[in-house]
Order: sequence, then structure tokens, then C-alpha cells
Amino acid sequence: MGPSLTHAPGPGRQLPLWFWFALLALIPALTPRSLYAQSSSPPATPTAPTAAAAPNAQEVSSHNVEPTFKLQSERNLVMVRVVVRGSKGAVVENLKKEDFQLLDHGKPQTILHFSLEKPVLNAPSAVQSVEQAAANPDDEEEPAMTTSTPRRFVGLFFDDVNTTFGDLARSRDAADHFLSTSLKPGDRVGLFTGSGQKQVDFTDDITQIHQALFLLRPRPIIGASGDTCMTLPPYEAYLIVDHQDTVAMQVALAQIMNCNKCQGEDAAAQQICITQAQQSVNAEALTSLTDSETQATAALRGIEDLVRRMTTLPGQRSLVIISAGFLTETLRFQLSQITDRALRAGVVINAIDARGLYTDNLSAGQNSLSMLQSAGVQGQDRLMLMTSARVQTDGMHDLALDTGGVFFNNDNDLEAGLRKTAAVPDAYYLLAFSPQNLKLDGAFHPITVKLIPSRGLSVQARRGYYAPKKPADPAVQEKEEIREAVYSQDETHELPIDVHTQFFMKDQENARVTVLTRIDLRPLRFRKDADRNLDNLTFVTVVFDRDGHVVSGEEKAVELRLRDVNLDRFMQTGITMKSAFDVRPGTYLVRSIVRDSESGQISGLNRTVEIPYQ
Repeated sequence: MGPSLTHAPGPGRQLPLWFWFALLALIPALTPRSLYAQSSSPPATPTAPTAAAAPNAQEVSSHNVEPTFKLQSERNLVMVRVVVRGSKGAVVENLKKEDFQLLDHGKPQTILHFSLEKPVLNAPSAVQSVEQAAANPDDEEEPAMTTSTPRRFVGLFFDDVNTTFGDLARSRDAADHFLSTSLKPGDRVGLFTGSGQKQVDFTDDITQIHQALFLLRPRPIIGASGDTCMTLPPYEAYLIVDHQDTVAMQVALAQIMNCNKCQGEDAAAQQICITQAQQSVNAEALTSLTDSETQATAALRGIEDLVRRMTTLPGQRSLVIISAGFLTETLRFQLSQITDRALRAGVVINAIDARGLYTDNLSAGQNSLSMLQSAGVQGQDRLMLMTSARVQTDGMHDLALDTGGVFFNNDNDLEAGLRKTAAVPDAYYLLAFSPQNLKLDGAFHPITVKLIPSRGLSVQARRGYYAPKKPADPAVQEKEEIREAVYSQDETHELPIDVHTQFFMKDQENARVTVLTRIDLRPLRFRKDADRNLDNLTFVTVVFDRDGHVVSGEEKAVELRLRDVNLDRFMQTGITMKSAFDVRPGTYLVRSIVRDSESGQISGLNRTVEIPYQ
């Protein structure tokens, strides 16, 4: 769902993740600064006439609308994070663009962006945007975030939906000791769960995290009915339902018949027994797979929400999934979407198998076929259970591998796993390419990244992506895309906009920040309708605090219905939108976004405002 429309809060109030839009009017010009005003950028150019000042007020109108941004250029840009290591595991940092070959479906691709990223603890962000790196803006830069900004954010995602109490308890204890011994000044930690319960947002108050850790409990979405003799493992159910796998069907049929002994020994009674068992297998397989998808979807939704939350955070960003695993064979597209979002946001996803060292203890339990006479079926059942145990962590493994992270498994030292996964690679390469003639069919595209020559080095990179699906409801898709634009730290320069900020102190504890966003209309493509030139512009301004929380935000749609003579005027002056926000002293990130409806192009710029305490 897109962000809801509500009033902006009062000064100093911290909002939840979803930003809140308030009513905004077009204001003709910035009022003169008061005696106490301080500016963080040069004064803005004169603003364009507003609707009230226009020759015909019907030519320019504004109103509040639901967000409808369309990030078309970014959607077709595939980003690939690559970690290259030598024979002893050390990261290789001296490669150039020419050393890489990138293939999509086996076809060589043009690498549009290439950079070596070396995360620095005091850097504002580990990943720079492709658009920002390619652009050469002439505007005076705004002040950078100060060194008081947190340097590292670690999001601990405990999958309390799919993990047993024993595995949660071991993971909880390891995390508690890790936090007590491994955190450094400037670190922020957040605790998040698949169920969404007992969460703690990013904080440097580790006491809150310790308290939340000991409140962790299994909270499955599906009511616990308990494993029975009839219960089929999710992977086995997936093979039966989606692939009509004969081996899986044979194992399940033997299991069901072992639970419910056939009555009668004549052929007719045996056939009735087999038919009933087959019906039970199909029913149990569908139930098991449906329940598994529900549980897995809850975990993936929580992971995706955490990636969104971390998008605007100013330091290094590591997300650590701690889970016993969940089946994702039918959720590959959702995994790809999370990977794309994490790569664009500069979030490294890591994962820990909470089961630790996995032991092959399959000789006992509800699914044992020891009473069956067929040794072949017993062997197939054993192999099926072993495969199921491995496959249920494939999704976690893929998210880590594709985003440049670490997958820690088959090891009981979970604290060591946390130390490895909470960090980010010392260095990595960021590549991007734009697929040509990409069909919006949701098809999987395998990616191969090679070194020329290989030099005996190992390459870790995402193994593919899913093409976008054509949205059934464009309005829903547009609402989703504006949220991505607002919560992205990347600057985009598709439209010529300028953003200037200033503030003045209302009193010793309260300040007002003014943001001017100006767009040059000359490159815009107006649509002609009789004697009018038509286009719609949408302005969004959002204020984040130093920890990445949304303080306030405003959105305004401007409808342009201009005659030629007035279009010429606006071509010379542009259009400027003014927004004002009441805040407390502190450090804030202001993000301004402008979208043009006719071209679907969008620009977003970031500005930092430092308001000193009096």
C-alpha cells in the first residue's frame, strides 16, 4: 500500500516508517530571512508566478493526489554487486572495468556503470548512485553529514515465524553476547521479527535490544496443529503439487499407508485403500505447501520492510537474517525483488542458519518408514528429508550471495556467525547494465560475471534477476514506485531541478526549515490540446532525522494547462515549490523529488540541514 494522507506532526515528533503527506499550497517566493535566519545554500532564484498570479488561474492548478511516480529509468537498470577474492580469501581491489565480462542469458552486456566501493566507517553511505556518479552538477554542494552521524547500522531480523524455540534461544544468547562485546561507538542496532512483534527500531541503547531479545518466542502465522504421521514436509509437498513428481508421490503414499493400515487383504480392498491414500496425499500436500508459503511470505515481507527501513540510513547498512529457513521454491520472484531493492539501497543482506550444525537424525520421528518392507522407499524418504532440510535455507543463501553478503551455516558458533555477517565486505565492485528489449513477463534472466583472464580468483555475484511484470493495476504500481523514490538515498537527475534550504529559529528550542524546489520547464515535453500545453508535475519533500526516521513530508500536484504566451513565461522563470517544516535543533536530511507525468521522468536531490542548539 502507498503512504496514507494525513496531517504532518508537530515539532520534534518522530513518525513511523511511512511518511505522512500534508496539504501544501503554491507560495510565490521565499520571504526575507529574519534576523536569526541562517542559510545552508545560496538564495534561490526568483520563483515563477503561481496559480493566483498567472494570467488565467485555470492554466495552473494544484491539488493533493495519491502518489503516482514512475521510476522507469531505474526499473530497467540491473545492478550487480561483485566481490572478488584471492586464493586465501582476501578481497581483490585493483581490478578495472575492462577486467569484467557480464552476460545476460549468455549474451554479453555493456557495463554502463562500474565503480570500486570501499566502505569507510565514517562515510555517509557505502554505495553511491549510478546517476550521481555519472552526473556532473554545477550547483554548489550542500554541507555533508557531520561525523556525529551513526557510522554503522546492523538490522537483526529474527524469523520467529519459522524457527523453533530451541533455535531461537541459541541464536538469542549468541546475539546477546555479540552485542555486549562487538559493538563500537557510533553503531546502531535494531531488532526486527518475522511476526512484527516485540521489535526495536535502530538505537544506540543496547539495553532495549537486550530486553527485546529475551522476549523472542516462536510466533507462527499458521496455528500449530502439531506434526502427525500424515504431515508431509514442505519440499516434498512442493514436488507433488507443482511437479507431480513420481518419486515424491511414492514416498508420500508409502507414508500415508503406513499411518493408515489397509483393512482387508483382497485386491478390491487394497485398491480402495490405495485410492484413498492417493487422495489423502494430494490433500495433505496442498495443505502443507499452502501453509509453508504463508509462513515464508511472512518472513520475506518482514525482510523487505527492513530493507525499506534501511534505505535512508546514513552509514554502513548490514541486514542479518537469523532463521531455521523457509521454503522459497515458489517465491523466487519475490526474492529477486528484495535483491533488487537491497542493491539499489546499498543494503548488504546476510543470513545465519539458526539450526547450527545440522545432524542427520532421520531414523526416528513421525515420518519414519521403518515398518515398511521396501528398503528402496526408505532410502528415497531419507534422501527427500535431507534435501528438504537443505532446500529450506536456499532463499537465505541466495539473498546473501546476490547482495554481496555472507551465508553462515552448518556451524554451532552462532556468535562467530554474527561477527562475520554484521560486517560489510572490505571492498566490492558495483556494476550496472540495461537489458535491451526487456519484456515485462516476469521471466528469469541468468547473469554470469567473468574475469578476463580469470587469474585463479573467485567471483561472488548475483546469479540472475527476474524481468518486471506488467502491473495489473498501474495506480497501485505507481504508489509503490513513489515510495521507492522517497526512501532511496540515490540522487537522480532526469529533470533539471535545484533545491535550496534555509532555517530560522522560532525560539531556543524550535526552528522552521524552508525548502525551495525549482524545476526548469524548458526540457519538458508538453502535450498539445487545442490552444493549451498540458503537463502535470508532482513535488514531494520529505525530512529525515539523523537516524533515518521520517520527521515530516509534503506532496503537491501541479496541473499545467498553458496557452503559448504563458508557456513562454514559465519557460523563462521555471516553477518553484516552497515547503516549510517545524523541527527541533539537530541534523536533518531533506529529500526533494519532482516527477513529470508526460515523460515519466523523475529527479531527486538530497540536502543536509544542521540546526545548532542555542
